[in-house]
Amino acid sequence: MKAIDIDFDYLLFAYQDDSQDNIYYLDTEYGSIRLVHRELNDLRDLTDEIELGHSNFLYIPKARKDEVIDDLHEFMGNVADGDLTKVLAIAFESPMVLDNFKKIIARDPSLHHQLEIFLKERAKERLLEWLSANALAVAEDKVG
Repeated sequence: MKAIDIDFDYLLFAYQDDSQDNIYYLDTEYGSIRLVHRELNDLRDLTDEIELGHSNFLYIPKARKDEVIDDLHEFMGNVADGDLTKVLAIAFESPMVLDNFKKIIARDPSLHHQLEIFLKERAKERLLEWLSANALAVAEDKVG
């Protein structure tokens, strides 16, 4: 397994960025993360670089919606306030489940903070598995 120096916080951001317009690639040689977006001025240079060095770049997957929904259900199961749990259940009826869930939780800053930590830990676990499946590891002291 090859250990590379990755900005893990940025990798988490790329994984959790649900914008369809943003596509991220990991440079497996140097650990840099490249954003591909049609509005970038250097888009052609960037896509050429990725195409020419395709063996050195991995597409960074987006968080799967079904996994995020499962995470939210699990988190909701640990919420002690029964009234809040009933309101949170309504968020799952929306096409923007995560956004609505966060808006409801935002009423309680402590609970909102717990949710952010919970989702970050879940994303971190999945990214470490993804890296391992691609024979990569994060260099020491780089996982937040």
